[in-house]
Amino acid sequence: MTEKQFGAPLDESGVRGYFAKPAGGPAPLVIVFMEIWGVNDHMRLVCEKLAGFGFAAFAFDFYDGAVFDARAGFEAAAAKLRSLGDEGIMDAFGRTVGFFRTRKDVVADRLGVIGFCNGGRLAFLAATRYPRDIGAAVCFYGGGIDNPQDKLGRSSVLGGVPHLEAPLMLCYGAQDPSIRPDEHARIAETLSGANKRYTLSVFPDVGHAFMDKAGGAEERATEIGWRMTRNFLTGALIESP
Repeated sequence: MTEKQFGAPLDESGVRGYFAKPAGGPAPLVIVFMEIWGVNDHMRLVCEKLAGFGFAAFAFDFYDGAVFDARAGFEAAAAKLRSLGDEGIMDAFGRTVGFFRTRKDVVADRLGVIGFCNGGRLAFLAATRYPRDIGAAVCFYGGGIDNPQDKLGRSSVLGGVPHLEAPLMLCYGAQDPSIRPDEHARIAETLSGANKRYTLSVFPDVGHAFMDKAGGAEERATEIGWRMTRNFLTGALIESP
C-alpha cells in the first residue's frame, strides 16, 4: 500500500486531507468524513484500513489543518464546526469530488462515502446532496441525523431522503445515550417510506464512537463493523455493474 499525507492544499481550490491507496492501478474512491475533532490519527487509520480493502481513501480536511483534542477540545471543535455550517462543508466536499475526477489513480465514478459521529451525519447529507456522484454511504453513529435536542444545534437531514439514490449502511451502539432508539426509528421509517435501500444495525454492549475505543465489546463490534463495511462497499462499488 502506498500512502501520503498532504499538509497543504492540493490545488487552487483548497482541497486538503489525508490520502491512502492500494499499490497498483486505479482504485474506487471512498471519501471519509472526519469526526468533529479533525483529521487525526484515527481518521488516518480509517483511510489506511480502507486502502487495505482495495479502495483509495481520502479524509478531506475541511478544518484546514486544525485538530482538536477529544478530551478537552469539544467547545473549540463545536465552534469550528458551527462556523462552517452544512453548506460550507458540502461545498468543500463538492470541490473534493471535482479534484479527484482529475486524477488517474482513482476511479472517481465509483465513489463511496463513510463518516463517523458528526461525519456519519455528513456522509448521510452528502448522499442526498450529491446523489449522482455517490454510489454507497456508510454512517457510523451519525449523531444529529434527526435529533430535535441535538446539543450542537444541527438540523435534521431527513428532508433530503427523497433525493437519495445510493444504498446506505447505518451502524449504532445500543448503549449510546446521544442517539436514542427513537431516532433510529425515525430514520428507518423515513427511508422505508421513501422506498430507499438501507441497512440499520445496532451493536449490543457498546456506546458512542465504539470504532475508536478499547475493550472487549468495542473490539468485537469494531471487527464486525469493518467486515460489514468491506462487504458493503465492495458490493456497491466493485461488484455492482
